[in-house]
Parts: sequence; structure tokens; C-alpha cells
Amino acid sequence: MTRGLDIALPAAIDSASTMLRIRYFTDEQVRLIHENALGLLERQGFRVDHRRALAILADRGAAVDFEAGLVKVKPDLVAACLASAPKEVVLGARDPAKDLRVLCDPPVPLTRNGGGVDKIIDLGSGRLRDMSLEDTRGLYRALEAMDGISMVSPLYPQDVPESIRDLKTLETLLANTAKHVNIRTFSRRNLDGLVAMGEIAAGGREAFRRKPVFSLFDSPLSPLKFPELVVDVFLTAGEHGIPVFLANLPIAGVSGPLPLAGMVQLLHAELLAGVTICQSAHPGAPLILHPLAMTMDMRSGLALSASIESTMITAGITQVANAVFGLPVDAHGPWSDTFLADSQSAMERTFQTLFPALSGAAIIAGFGDVQQGLAFCPVQLGLDEELIGLAQSALKGIPFDEERLSVAAIERAGFGGDFMTDITTRKFFRTDYHWPTISNRLFREEWERRGAKDMNARARERIEKLMAVPPARPLEESRARELGRVVDAYR
Repeated sequence: MTRGLDIALPAAIDSASTMLRIRYFTDEQVRLIHENALGLLERQGFRVDHRRALAILADRGAAVDFEAGLVKVKPDLVAACLASAPKEVVLGARDPAKDLRVLCDPPVPLTRNGGGVDKIIDLGSGRLRDMSLEDTRGLYRALEAMDGISMVSPLYPQDVPESIRDLKTLETLLANTAKHVNIRTFSRRNLDGLVAMGEIAAGGREAFRRKPVFSLFDSPLSPLKFPELVVDVFLTAGEHGIPVFLANLPIAGVSGPLPLAGMVQLLHAELLAGVTICQSAHPGAPLILHPLAMTMDMRSGLALSASIESTMITAGITQVANAVFGLPVDAHGPWSDTFLADSQSAMERTFQTLFPALSGAAIIAGFGDVQQGLAFCPVQLGLDEELIGLAQSALKGIPFDEERLSVAAIERAGFGGDFMTDITTRKFFRTDYHWPTISNRLFREEWERRGAKDMNARARERIEKLMAVPPARPLEESRARELGRVVDAYR
């Protein structure tokens, strides 16, 4: 290394931070968005269809119209609620090695599959059909086996009665993956059953509180309306220390403003209102923000999940939320507006993975989803596994130290030499380079000898293989029986 030279570097190059980031808004614009949101919550307020929550908010100093369910809050109450929300969230897992610490604006985000889907693109026929319980078992096993997937979200089988579908889904998740799982309930009655199941899987009430093996997910109705079940989820989660993915999903021009900046404004105001409800009831309750955005195709009337504008809105609200809340943001990234794993899907989800990640999302969700998140495509999941690896490698950046700069290696190679046997090649070829799972890196003759399969075919084969693999860490039989008894009690 050359020493003794006094070289003045530009400030941008001399910066200690090497994280790549997208910034759509200046600091002043972020401040204005936040001030506008505080003004909306103080002047117009938000609607809460939940008597107990209204009483809690009134006790905290909010102006509450119990008859109309209208809540207006002053900025100091919002600030107090923001201050009490923990800045780090622990997502426990049945396998302690798969516990997750979720922080705001990490260098590389965690990942989860697209959840809440009840349709599947059949692996054999390629046709859309109802999701079955057997489908979900296999897909959870595949997700368990994928190193690139950090946690697992629910897929809802249509051959299970709706009255117990969420409970059966959690039972199936816990039996087929040892990673952290996420769930959304269909009824207040079933919430207690979900909590009981979490306590069984974790080994008891206190163990579950210390390290919840599942998190809950729910969303208000845009604009600014919090239905009774949504608030029930917030309050129950806070009571038991269960992390909540606080979502919202306005559609631009329909349930949200048409301008992109207006969508960011509404998303931010709704997230502030949700945090205020949760933290007023249970200060210190763990929260992860999950803003979603869709836009409207004004020609067809179709709500789009993967337009470039939806992607930009997601990146914009992630930037604002990171700056104001300091809480982890779970961004729904790779949706698609097409119906199968095709080139359109590849283009859309590449942007939708990278843009939220580069704006500082803590988690990227949606892998495997197509058709605006209404269908799950196993082949797409296999392709997405490859996309995750590429994105994570790019986000980690270029490893940098004196040995990697290779000055000595260049001198050893001499003029016109090679580096094939150099110690730096042997030392770093595994650590500094991404090793793909299904991408083609064969000579053409070998590719043809193996059947000349395209990437979709290779993805299909991999998913079929992973779906057939039994869980590496099966649930203990005694706990599995207890979970089954809870589900049966709610039939």
C-alpha cells in the first residue's frame, strides 16, 4: 500500500457510509410531510370503531367523539407514542438459530414470501386453482429450506372451513417450518386461539412473551378508518407482546390521492394514527410498519401492484418512515401485475425488490406472488430465490481491505501473467462472489446434454424437490397434538 501521500478526497468519497440509498425527498420535504400528517390527525382526526380503544385514547388526552368514533390527537401525544415504540423488534422462531432482530434501515433487508394468498398456479398444469392444505404444507417446507427466506407468511387453504382457516394455517405453519411465522386472523374469537397456539409452540406463556414465535398482521381501511377487528388485533398483540405488522393499502385515485406525493402523505398519516392507537394502549408494544401502495390503471380500471409508480411510492414512504419513526419498515416488494412467471414479472419484481431495499426497508415481502398478490406461483418462488441472492449480494457491497486490493497479487502475476493459482483467488472465490442456485452457467453443450431447460423449468424442478423434503426440525409430537386440540375446540 502506498503511504505518505497527502491526497484530499471529495467529501462524498471520504464518507464512512458505503450503503447505497434512494432518496426521493429532501430533509425539508420529509419534515413537511410529517407536519402535514400531524395537522391532519389534529384537525380531521381518524375513525376508530372500537369502544375500549376510544376510552384508552381519551384517557391519554385525545379528543374523542364516542358517538361518531372520531379521534383527534395533538402532536405531543403522537410524539410520546413514537418515543415509546421499541426501535428493535425480536421475531422468535421455533429454532433459536433462526430468531430475527429487526432494525430500522439495515444494510441488507430480511425477506418473507407473499402472504394472505388463497389461489395457486398449479405446478403441473400451470392453471389457476384454489390453494389446498396439502399445497401449503409443501410450500412451507420449501420456504423452510430456502436460506434466502428469513420468515414465512401464511397461505390460506380453501379446503379448510373459513371459521378455523386461520387457526389451521398457523398449525400447519408451525408444523412445517422452524422459522418465524406471520398470521392474520379472520375473527376476534380466533385471536385467543392463536395466542394459545403460540404459547404451546414456544413452551409456555412467559416463553412466548419473551420470544413470540409468530407475529400478527392487520390494516386499517384507507383513508384513516380503523375497524373493530383491526383494533382488536392491535390490543391483543400489545397485551401479549406479539409483534404487529401495521399495514395500510390505499389505491391511488380510489382510496388514496392520485398524486404520488399525496399517497406518501396519506400512508404516513395512517401509520402515525396506527402507532398512536397501539402505543396508547400498550406503551412499548413491538411494531413493524408495513405500508403498501397500489395505483389505478385509468384505462382498464385495474388496481396495479407493480407499476413503477407503486414502486416509487413504496420507496418514498420507506424513506419518510425511517426518518420519522425509526421503526423497522416491511415493504411489499415483488408483486406482479401479470398472471405467471414471465418476463413482465421479472422486470416488475426486480424494481420492486431493489427500490424498497435501496430506500432502507428492513424486510422485503412478496416473494412468490403474482396477479396483484392474489395468486401464489411456486415457479415464481423458485425464480425469486435467485433474485434474493443477487439483490443481497449487491446490497452487501464490495468487500474492501488491503489484501483484497491485490497490489501484491498484481506484482506476483507480473507482465501478462495470470491469477488462477494466486492465494487471493483461492482465498476469496467463495466469499466475494455470489453462487446462484438455478441460473445457467454451463457451456452450451452441457446445457443441451442436461435437457436444454429454461430457467422456469429449473425453478419448477427445484421447488418440487424442496416441497417433498420433510422439515429439518419437526414439531414435537406432544405439542403438535396440543395444537390440534386447540383447532378442534374452535370448530
